[in-house]
Formats: sequence, structure tokens, C-alpha cells
Amino acid sequence: MGEYPEEIDLFQKTLESLKGIENVSSGIDNLEGIKGSDLGDVSLSHLPLATLLRTDGGLKDEVMLQFEFTLDKSSESLISLEFLSWFFRDQARGGEILQLRSFALPPKIGDRFQIGETLKFHIDYFIEDAPESLQPILDKVLNLNKALELFIKLYEIPTKD
Repeated sequence: MGEYPEEIDLFQKTLESLKGIENVSSGIDNLEGIKGSDLGDVSLSHLPLATLLRTDGGLKDEVMLQFEFTLDKSSESLISLEFLSWFFRDQARGGEILQLRSFALPPKIGDRFQIGETLKFHIDYFIEDAPESLQPILDKVLNLNKALELFIKLYEIPTKD
């Protein structure tokens, strides 16, 4: 980490502080101009395909922050995943346009069997009417991080030492 803005770096560190959560990274995609017919392109496979198919692609002035993480396959990772699943669903119920979803590659490529090796999780945070400046988006991430930290403490979710 460290190559990201401070707000993004902090959110990634909070996610990775949970037991069983590993390899947190993030990126941003401009969704405007992406059409439903483009979604078969392998370079777009990280995008939330069903969501974008519903709107026939990205909306005008829409960007998506995406945070990705993996699990270490421990029982603690399932506790963290369940907590995060609830947390992001609850944030969405409160009006934030975000979701947590799973992502995996095909079970087999050529002679290589890769099932059990490619599972990742994506947090998709949609920003409609994206501002010219990145700061309002970073402020949203900072607020999301404050809420996540609060609920980790409130519900005593196990963290790494």
C-alpha cells in the first residue's frame, strides 16, 4: 500500500486488519461510455456485470471504486466475510450505492485446473454524477471507513494483532 491516497490506504488497512482478510487492493473505473454489449470483453470481467447489464452499461458521469480482497481459508476469514457481507448490505440499505460480491475465474484453463485458487471478493462503490475533483470521492471513502471501524469495535469483530 502507500501508492494510494491516504483515505483509500486507510480503508484498505481497516479491511486487512480483520482476521482472515488478505491481499487488499483497489482501483477506479470510469463507467460512462461502457455499453452492455461491451461486457463480454475479458478486460471488463472485473466489473459487476449483472448490475451493468441492467442499465445497458455505465451511467453518465458514473465511476466505480472497487476494493478487492482474498481470504486465507481459515474459520476466522468466514467470520470476517460474514461481518463484511452484513456491513456492506446495511450501508446499501442506508443509501450508499455499493455491494460486496464474489469473483472467480473459470474452473479450468487448458490443462490447468484452477478451482480453489482464484476466489476473490469485490466491494463495488458506485459514484453517480462524479465530481471533477477526487476529494469528494475520497471523503466518501473516509466516512465509510469511520463506519467500518466503529462497527468492528461495536461488534468485537476479531482483528489481527
